[in-house]
Amino acid sequence: MAYRPSFYLEIGRKARDLLYRDYTEQPPMHYHYGCCDWSYDLALRSELCGSTSQEIIDNNQELVGEHVPGISAVLRFILPDPLSSKVELRYLRDFLGITAGVEGMTTNPVMSFSGVIGSSVVSLGTDLAFDTILRSFTKCNAGLSFSSPIVSASLTLEDKGDTAKASCFGLINPLTSTAIAAELKHNFSQNETSLTLGAQHEVVPLTVIKARADSTGKVGALFQHQLVSKIFLTLAGDVDIMELKSSPTIGLSLALRP
Repeated sequence: MAYRPSFYLEIGRKARDLLYRDYTEQPPMHYHYGCCDWSYDLALRSELCGSTSQEIIDNNQELVGEHVPGISAVLRFILPDPLSSKVELRYLRDFLGITAGVEGMTTNPVMSFSGVIGSSVVSLGTDLAFDTILRSFTKCNAGLSFSSPIVSASLTLEDKGDTAKASCFGLINPLTSTAIAAELKHNFSQNETSLTLGAQHEVVPLTVIKARADSTGKVGALFQHQLVSKIFLTLAGDVDIMELKSSPTIGLSLALRP
């Protein structure tokens, strides 16, 4: 609905997905053998509405069950990183979206909360996390978002106000999924500013290429092909052109997405 703003994680998501999704980054905890790093993104999502149920697997790493209108429960699992796992309740209604849960399946859980007010066009939100052992906030973010079918833009404050990000996404041609995105980031404590630009294009049906570059000299590209219905094969690479002695990073992934 046009009156529903969605949740905080949707602020800046289109630009973030174009610039970072499916590239070679690994989670903080991952498997390592020889020169290879790898991890497993496994998920089961179950949506319940009345007497109808459906189970699907995707790369969002979430198990979702909707019990009453507007409320859903989320379980997220990432292997081998238990700190990224979470249990969360979500509530969405006109002009309001709220999430509350526990992050980290460890003996030191972190309580999380996010809230968004507005509509599907303009929304304002905050994202908080509280360490129950240290009794302090580990995350305090805020964001403002504008979204339309063609152009989306966002402005966020992260790292307890130490980092400011402005991002923009533009859809050039919906028929070929051609789009561009940009992200400008400034760190106040280190007085550093970086700019990341990216683009994507469907060269032939079921095949998408993406490329990105930032002001620090890092360049990346990926090739993604849909093998069969809902199964995607991705080959991605990154290189730092400012470091002549650095070796490029190449990654391969296989994903099942509904």
